[in-house]
Amino acid sequence: MKTNKPKKLQLSLTLQFAAFFILVAGFIYFYFSQKFEDDVLEKFKFKAEVITKYIEQNPRVFWNHELDDKSQLLQLMYFNDITYLVLVNNDGKLIDAVNFDIAEYYSYTTIKNTNTISFDESLYQVVVPIYDNHFQKGKAYLGFEAGLVAVDLKKRTMLAALFSLSILLAGMVFTYFLSSISFRPFTKLITALSKEDRTVQKDLINKLLSALDKSDRSQQKKLLSKLMNNEIGLLAGKFYEILEELEMANEKIQKLNDKLNGAFKEKVYEVGYEVNQRKKTEIHLKKSEELFKIIFETAPIGMIILSEDGIAIKSNKAFCDTIGYEWFEIANANIKYIFNGNKSGDVKSTFQLIRENGSLDTECNLVRKDGIHISALLKSTKIVDDKGDLKNILIQVLDISEFKKAQNELEFALDKATESERLKSAFLAQMSHEIRTPLNVILPSIPILAEELGNKDEEMLSVLSSVANASKRLQNTIDMILSLSAVQSGSYKAKFENFNLAEDLKNLASEFIPITKEKGLQFFFINKTVTPVISADRYTINQIFQNLVGNAVKYTHNGQITVSIEDYQKNGVIVKIEDSGIGISTKYLKNLFSPFSQEDTGRTRKYEGNGLGLALVKEYVKINRGEISVESEKNVGSVFSVHFEKSVLSSNPLEDKILLKEVKTQLN
Repeated sequence: MKTNKPKKLQLSLTLQFAAFFILVAGFIYFYFSQKFEDDVLEKFKFKAEVITKYIEQNPRVFWNHELDDKSQLLQLMYFNDITYLVLVNNDGKLIDAVNFDIAEYYSYTTIKNTNTISFDESLYQVVVPIYDNHFQKGKAYLGFEAGLVAVDLKKRTMLAALFSLSILLAGMVFTYFLSSISFRPFTKLITALSKEDRTVQKDLINKLLSALDKSDRSQQKKLLSKLMNNEIGLLAGKFYEILEELEMANEKIQKLNDKLNGAFKEKVYEVGYEVNQRKKTEIHLKKSEELFKIIFETAPIGMIILSEDGIAIKSNKAFCDTIGYEWFEIANANIKYIFNGNKSGDVKSTFQLIRENGSLDTECNLVRKDGIHISALLKSTKIVDDKGDLKNILIQVLDISEFKKAQNELEFALDKATESERLKSAFLAQMSHEIRTPLNVILPSIPILAEELGNKDEEMLSVLSSVANASKRLQNTIDMILSLSAVQSGSYKAKFENFNLAEDLKNLASEFIPITKEKGLQFFFINKTVTPVISADRYTINQIFQNLVGNAVKYTHNGQITVSIEDYQKNGVIVKIEDSGIGISTKYLKNLFSPFSQEDTGRTRKYEGNGLGLALVKEYVKINRGEISVESEKNVGSVFSVHFEKSVLSSNPLEDKILLKEVKTQLN
């Protein structure tokens, strides 16, 4: 019995190491096989999401109990390798299906909220829920082509099993040799002891066990030295030495085992991390490829991928629609055949530029299959490999024939407008000449005739006065027409300068004093500004207020007229012309600044005018970067407000100390 104790210890140690390596091998096998299955599941889940997203975006299928348009769905199934699709509601009622016979053959109803490979390993079956506004509306049973996937999964699983088995075998061999080497001294000792007298053996063993029970090493050695008077004692001493070496070896083994466990765990973590990163990269790459494929196929711009030699590799539907060819007609054809109809030299040089420069934006002429010439924008992009060498070329083509047609029509219309403007200018110049020439004779003659007549013929003097007024009115109309034409055509050249607007307004208002006195009107000028200096075109500014004040005097028969100027916001000035005249109706206000527009029209109108004054005022305000507004009430009066920006001038410190006070002066 005692001779078997070392064997039991050796067996126990061997079993412990064997169990450890079995656990390690099993962990490696189950970890990697599960990872491989998760990779396969993730791919099919991503493909299934494409179909579910499409159905969720068309929830009316659950109301109509059938799919409205299966063409796009079939295309998505084709791109994602889907063999069958069965759509049911929450009650399990069939809504619609694609390849229902295949689904029944593979017993799709046995799939319960999970995934599985069919019995013949040709399909990967999945069931996924369908949601609408976070409420489940039904389920979709999907079958994916799984032949290659199943074979690949088997291969990976077998490789994991072989790798795990290799780890196990290596561990068993390591354990065997380690136990054999460690327990060899015990075997020799037992063999030697078996040849001695049993009484001596018993006495030696009792003393040896008594010595080994002591924890003090020095005491153990002292006791053992008394036994070394014969061969058995020497063997006992050797046994003690071997025991010490065994303890040291055991400590080393434990340290090595700890290091091995740490290194193995670290290696497993590294392998798992690498596998996880590769899995994420593959999924990201797959999603990118799917996204590019969808964008490429559904893009409204024609796109074609060529090899570096100009051979057509792939094109989208928009490109085929643009050139009028089917894909099979241009597949694997050279670019010179695809762009048949262009000059060969042009196509060659264009493609050569694409290869040399990489990216090219140009306009070219194409001939469709039906012989129709079209204009197109061409944009190319080089596709290079990891080394930067040219691999493929992506060309985008956009048909701009309609745009070119519209452009030509616009150019033709512009030419016509330019010619019309030239004819208008020529007509106005001729009209001005033909009308001004006789007026230049008539107007100077009227005072001479009136002087010769004296007071002899009152009727003739009245006629001469009417002729003079009509001539001046005609001359004023011609001047306004020419001024408006010059402004609208952009031929008027404004001359901006800094000047005191308040002084100019006061001088202008003084010109209307005689007529306001004659009509019995009160006329006020109010200056509330500190620095009424603006940078503007002085001529047009004077014309603006000449017209506005003139209209106020013209349409006011009693009451008063006020011209005021005051500061506006931080760097502006506003001029208001207020009157108590006839006012303007709300209906007519929207047409107030239109050329030749008058509120009172017809032969019986009370006020004469050509309707150009306010239109010209509006244009002059625009020239000076100002704004004009009007407030009016019929039979009450009107207020015209004109706002300008001041010029940027340095202020005088002495003027800043002067208190602003309102100055109201009645013009007499």
